[in-house]
Amino acid sequence: MPLTPTDDVIEVVRAPRRGPARGAYRAFGETLRGLKTTFMRVVEGPATIQYPEEKVPVYPRFRGRHRLHRFEDTGLEKCVGCSLCAAACPVDCIRVVAAENTPTNRVSAGERYAAVYEINLSRCIFCGYCEVACPFDAITMGHDYEMSDYDRSDLIFTKEMLLAEPFERTPLRAEGE
Repeated sequence: MPLTPTDDVIEVVRAPRRGPARGAYRAFGETLRGLKTTFMRVVEGPATIQYPEEKVPVYPRFRGRHRLHRFEDTGLEKCVGCSLCAAACPVDCIRVVAAENTPTNRVSAGERYAAVYEINLSRCIFCGYCEVACPFDAITMGHDYEMSDYDRSDLIFTKEMLLAEPFERTPLRAEGE
């Protein structure tokens, strides 16, 4: 006993109806729609930035080169060698070796300091977890993105390199951009 379509039965259409008009639309209509989008962009013209002379502005929350900080008044390092940044790093690119502060050799404000602090930037994914994990705001991520090199060993940033002032080479985007 076959079912006849009534008000209680909904006919399900599983595929578009075949026919010459439908085939022509699928062959040419979608192609023309894509070309329309392309030609509308041609009118805008190219937007070329001359890279070495002009830098692309980065967003204020951009995470670039890492930087270790010191206290401004005392000059002591903020890093106490707690290794929380190394523990938070998902790719294990941070190496911290802690040492004890002595009364004659005071490096940080805490009991310990980071004798060795290295970040392997060839492994870093710039996630910012190290910055979030640090309880003393000793490590931050700046806006510098020009860090390429020809040798992988040169991408291992030591403590002295991270404590140095970075070059201000990258402009920031304004609020409306």
